[in-house]
Amino acid sequence: MYAQDESVAAAAAAAAFARMADIESLLSDYRLESEVMTLRKAVPSVWVDVSKDLSAVLAEAARARWQSDGAFDIGCGRMTSSWRLARSSGEQPQDWSRWVQSYGPGAGRLEVQQHQVRFEAPIPWIDCGGIGKGFAADQAIITLMAYGIDVALVELGGDMAIGGSPPGTDGWSIEFNIGDLPVQSAPLQLSWCGVATSGAGEQHIRTGEQFVSHVIDPRTGVWVGRHANITVIAPTAAQADALASAGCVIGRAALREQLIDQPLIRVY
Repeated sequence: MYAQDESVAAAAAAAAFARMADIESLLSDYRLESEVMTLRKAVPSVWVDVSKDLSAVLAEAARARWQSDGAFDIGCGRMTSSWRLARSSGEQPQDWSRWVQSYGPGAGRLEVQQHQVRFEAPIPWIDCGGIGKGFAADQAIITLMAYGIDVALVELGGDMAIGGSPPGTDGWSIEFNIGDLPVQSAPLQLSWCGVATSGAGEQHIRTGEQFVSHVIDPRTGVWVGRHANITVIAPTAAQADALASAGCVIGRAALREQLIDQPLIRVY
């Protein structure tokens, strides 16, 4: 960040980290006391009040699901939880195809209105892993702006929320793999946007010759195999995060086709 003095920078940074920690306490599906985890006990067909932050994430997730033709689905928590168990045991993850055939995608049993959510049985488990980091990075930028800091970049494990351009530049210099090309591709000068990269390089299970990504196609319940990294540049980091995850399911070309009428979104 670029701040007017060190004390302002320190206060703004502390506030931004605190804001992200608050969001994690709401969205985490590792913490038993989080808001997302408590919703697993919701009563079917009953509207449940949710926080402003979770409501905003669910709305953004619904948009990403529509933009990706269902390839992004925030209601796939049962599936992703089973993948974690399989990874810890070194076994193949559960096949969810029959489940999806019987009940449909998770988000199809999730209805959202302002600050409220309602589920159909069986209750879909919410997994914010494909959108939460981007949302938290966006909120950190908003927090910094409240301290008068417009020129900043927030990075969370491959997801970036980017503010105004540093002094004397056309933007922050961002370098990443362009598709399957090497990383020395020319860096982009970016400002006021979100960037997210999703792939299976670190998150996968390998048993013998079988390679299973941590990404599942929520429309079929089938785990994705080996796939290239997908990077998305979008107006917000939350949007880029969700669409990059969707791109791992349907591929770069198909995601570009889905977003052909969205000139502010770029897919690499």
